[in-house]
Amino acid sequence: MVFFPGELSMELLLVPSEESSGSGTQKLMCSGWGFNPKIKWLSGSEQKSAADNEIRMGEDGHVALTSHITVTQQEWNEGKDFICEVDDKDLQKTVRKSTSLCTGSL
Repeated sequence: MVFFPGELSMELLLVPSEESSGSGTQKLMCSGWGFNPKIKWLSGSEQKSAADNEIRMGEDGHVALTSHITVTQQEWNEGKDFICEVDDKDLQKTVRKSTSLCTGSL
């Protein structure tokens, strides 16, 4: 992904399961690029806790933040929407993307 100075960008991905489809969980990954990005996960009005976060600093001063959540296969199969929201107070911008089994895409 290309980062443009002064811009906030993000990417939301469904992580392929290494186990069979009956593993019981589904993993989602969200990455945000900015100067001070914060990631928040939502499902409906409920905030979800991230399993882990990784922060990397670019040579140009931008920060790349990657976050993962694991959801139950039951939640995924019910077609619930999972939203990743990336907020950067320094840039005064917020972007969000959502995915679900029903959308078929990110």
